Amino acid sequence: MGEFLNVANSNFVFFVCAIPIVLVLGQSILFIQLGIKRTKELNMEEGMVKKVITNSAVSSILPSLPIVISLAALMPSLGKFVPWLRLSVIGSAMYESMCADLALTTLGYTGLGDTSVTTSAFVSVVWVMCTVSIIWPISNAIGLKTYDKRLKGAQRSGSGFMPIAAGALFVGMMAISSFSRMFNFANMRSVVVYIVGSASVLLLDYFAKKTKIKVLAEFSFPLAMVLAMVSAVLVANII
Repeated sequence: MGEFLNVANSNFVFFVCAIPIVLVLGQSILFIQLGIKRTKELNMEEGMVKKVITNSAVSSILPSLPIVISLAALMPSLGKFVPWLRLSVIGSAMYESMCADLALTTLGYTGLGDTSVTTSAFVSVVWVMCTVSIIWPISNAIGLKTYDKRLKGAQRSGSGFMPIAAGALFVGMMAISSFSRMFNFANMRSVVVYIVGSASVLLLDYFAKKTKIKVLAEFSFPLAMVLAMVSAVLVANII
């Protein structure tokens, strides 16, 4: 594990991960500049533009909190820099952790947190995570226009198939990513974490509606993640 962390936290990995992150930051700054330029061409009020930018920035902070928590959770298993890269560029907290866990279990390890992970296994996990992330932009570039045309055509036809199909696909995705792991009773910690996290979200949303505390509803997801992680620590010490 020590050798693996030395590689994962090395300066070389830092610079490799920093390159795409800097490119994404540069792209974001470019889009902001182009947006501001366009508002001037449209003669929009400067005060209104600043208000929109401020509100957008503030509203982006809350959805990012679960990502920060996931980053902290992945760092002990994958080092400091690879989770930073994967959760900054295209990455998703749920998909990245699931992808890394599946890669490790396929290689014969127990999953994330296995102390016997080698450097070669870490490199394999990084390749899997990064390769999978490339598939979606390529798929969109090739087939998104055709898919969008057919989707709009089905919506114009007035049939109720598309809403049902979209709902079925979403439920199927959640079933595969969540319930298949929940019912792994050989690992009671995962079952407890799933139950605590789900119950916490429901209870926090319920109390937010009852008390009319808007911030409680906005923070329900990151708070539920923290409570679920605390339950994992408690169960690990008890069992």
